[in-house]
Amino acid sequence: MTYYENYMAGHIILPHAMLEHFAQLFPSAGDFLVWLYLYENRDSAPSEIATKIGKKLSDVNHSIDKLQDFGSLKVTLLEIAGDVETIFDVTPALKKLDQLEGLTPKSQAEDTANTQSKGQLQDLVNIFEAEMGMITPMQSEELRSLLFEDNYDAELIKLALREAVINRKVSFNYIKAILRNWRNEGLMSTQAVEQRKEERAEATQNHKNTDFYIPMDGPWNGK
Repeated sequence: MTYYENYMAGHIILPHAMLEHFAQLFPSAGDFLVWLYLYENRDSAPSEIATKIGKKLSDVNHSIDKLQDFGSLKVTLLEIAGDVETIFDVTPALKKLDQLEGLTPKSQAEDTANTQSKGQLQDLVNIFEAEMGMITPMQSEELRSLLFEDNYDAELIKLALREAVINRKVSFNYIKAILRNWRNEGLMSTQAVEQRKEERAEATQNHKNTDFYIPMDGPWNGK
């Protein structure tokens, strides 16, 4: 059985091979500690983990973000009866370990695609954190969904963030509303959005020119 299959079968003994490939599986020892709590109990809340390891909740959330970006953890948000439930899945680290140990095949194309996807997401996370401060695992998952499930272009997401900053309404709900509006208008690239802005600016200028038109054949012309 692979390490992933052992875990799914309920055998949660930490494999020795994980220590051999530690640097390839986890960003840091501190992040691994957070992963280990979720490994033993997937229902552990970040606040509970923070209390047990003597860290701030923001530090634990940051570790969860790093584990996601590193490909060692998957976070899924489920809406049940109006409430949002967070599901932590530690199996990506075990699947990666299986690949490192040669227990499952790994194609070069898959490896390249995963690397590119992680790079895109991390780039977005860095840009959003520069404007909003440290983002939560839930917000990181929202970014992942916008990229890989809703299939928004990364540059378009950055442009929506820029619009939110200009309008002083930097929130995920506002940014998602901008993206939805653009999609409804068929604007799915930064070029299309910029072109639409230019068209609206030109239409506004033409309207102003019309408003200030003064006929030459009135009584004010002195004739």
